[in-house]
Order: sequence, then structure tokens, then C-alpha cells
Amino acid sequence: MATVKWSDHAIDCVREQARYIAEQSCSPEIAWKWASDIFDEAENLADFPSMGHCLPEFPDARYLEILVRKNFRLIYRKADDVCYIVTVRRCSMLLDETTMAELDSVQ
Repeated sequence: MATVKWSDHAIDCVREQARYIAEQSCSPEIAWKWASDIFDEAENLADFPSMGHCLPEFPDARYLEILVRKNFRLIYRKADDVCYIVTVRRCSMLLDETTMAELDSVQ
């Protein structure tokens, strides 16, 4: 069984996106459900740490992703028995070299 650890950056991403969803939908319940889905999917990594797939933009990178609700990417890296959640992004937000360097600096 793996341990799932969230970076501060990833938590901030979830907060920002949940706030946006609540504002756009005028429903905190919808935002809460979205955030719950993100956290539930991340918790599945404890039992299935290799369930993610390679990043399409950088297939050789040390990161994996899980698609949540078809529109969001939960990006993580594995190290021994730990899955580090580094960010949560919309699928439309493609990764580039600069973003990858930023992910490398996330603790």
C-alpha cells in the first residue's frame, strides 16, 4: 500500500478550481462534489499507485496522470511507496517545458 502526499501547490490548485466552479455554477455543492471526486481519485493511488498513465506531452517524464471527470488531470510522481500529487489542471491546459520545470520544483 502506498502513501499519498499532496503538495501545497496541488492543494492550492484544487481550492482555486473549486472556487471557480462554485462561482460559475452558483452552487457550492457542485464545487464540493468536484473536489470530493478529485480527492477520492487520489486516494485510489494508495491501493493502485501505478494506475495513472504517461503524460502525452512528455511520455518519458517521471510523472503520471489520472483523468478525473474527463476534464481534469491529476498529475503525480511515484517514489518508492509514496505518490506525490504535484498539480491538478484542466485537460485543456497542456504542459510545456516551463511547466515541467515548475513541477520538478514542487515539493
